[in-house]
Amino acid sequence: MHTDQDDGFLVFVRVDAAHSRPDAAERPLTCCDSYEEARRIQRAYRRASQECVIRYQGEVGGGD
Repeated sequence: MHTDQDDGFLVFVRVDAAHSRPDAAERPLTCCDSYEEARRIQRAYRRASQECVIRYQGEVGGGD
């Protein structure tokens, strides 16, 4: 997985859903340029009975 991009959607595979800390229960899988790409990966893993989480990496806008 490459994380040198400023913006993107990180996909994590949840390896232990019962764990109380998400950072200990998830492993990074890949970084995607678009949310649609991340959702395709998430759906593929769901079909294989694996849970994935998508998180945005980058600056968030908004405000005045």
